Amino acid sequence: MLPSSGAPSYLADREVLWNTVEAAEKRKDAQVAREVQLALPHEMDAAGREELVRGFVQVQFVDRGMVADVAIHAPGVKGDTRNHHAHVLLTTRAVSPDGFEGKNRDWNAKDLLESWREEWADEVNAALERYDIADRVDHRSLEAQRADHLERS
Repeated sequence: MLPSSGAPSYLADREVLWNTVEAAEKRKDAQVAREVQLALPHEMDAAGREELVRGFVQVQFVDRGMVADVAIHAPGVKGDTRNHHAHVLLTTRAVSPDGFEGKNRDWNAKDLLESWREEWADEVNAALERYDIADRVDHRSLEAQRADHLERS
């Protein structure tokens, strides 16, 4: 759990957090959270992956006022052994010392999502460089990468 600074201490408890989030909504079909999935470099060790996730989540989400519920998963027994990933559940309302505020619709903007994708790629690439790993990731779609490659060729 990564609560924003100034958030009430009780929101550090996962059960209390999500019960409070649900109670803050008036509509039965309200969006109470957003999920972000992060692919993690399998070449890094567990501590490095956790540090990478925590740093990114802190800067991109928590510092904006969201509370983040982070779950880092190792690959399943029967799946791809490289499938290290994280699920990040984010509140749709900013939190203050008094509790939850109104929903921040700016957090739904497509350009902000694209910015988060680019920032994640930059963070992963910086971490790979620190680990002396030559591989790099690109946040763009394969179609956009191909078009860029053809344009430069």
